[in-house]
Amino acid sequence: PAGSSRLAASTPVPFERPKMPVAQSMRQVRARLLSVCLLLAATALLALVFTGGDSPTFSQLQLTQATPKVSRYRVGDRVMAKVPIRISNGGRGYYNEGAAVGVPEHLRDTKAEEKEMSKLLKVVEGGKAGSVVGIITAGEWKNKPEHWKGMPRPGVMVSWDDGELPIEVAEQMDLVQMEGSVADERREQRLQKWKRTR
Repeated sequence: PAGSSRLAASTPVPFERPKMPVAQSMRQVRARLLSVCLLLAATALLALVFTGGDSPTFSQLQLTQATPKVSRYRVGDRVMAKVPIRISNGGRGYYNEGAAVGVPEHLRDTKAEEKEMSKLLKVVEGGKAGSVVGIITAGEWKNKPEHWKGMPRPGVMVSWDDGELPIEVAEQMDLVQMEGSVADERREQRLQKWKRTR
């Protein structure tokens, strides 16, 4: 008898699988899922009703962030320089107006060019007025004037009223908007053009 208990302890007990639940039919699964969804929807509706309308409805929720404005100025706006603005390309402006780029050396008069460069204005004085003719967005940072440094930001391309000043790109903070903008008229013209082409 003592040996038999030792023998019983050493003999392995056959493994019994736990009882698995019977697979549910798809109808039962769908019915339970539907009841859970209806319960959640009813709870959300009651929460909206009992908050007294303080909670935003689905149409008021903003799922995406609005695209920020490219610039505070628009093409056609009249602007004035608040502070002196440096002119790009040694006084030739953003488009390097009058430079002999691409002209063969034997056709150029370097002394006359140097004399001309020394006479060019290097700065747009504060108080000068002009019209916005273009916007360089922050995404077009590669097209910035060479002397600009720092983080990408929009630039405002201005055609100055003074005929001696070339077109130049200015920082938004260096400009002040004036009366006499034609930006709204330009927008209406573009809308009319699109209506005619349809």
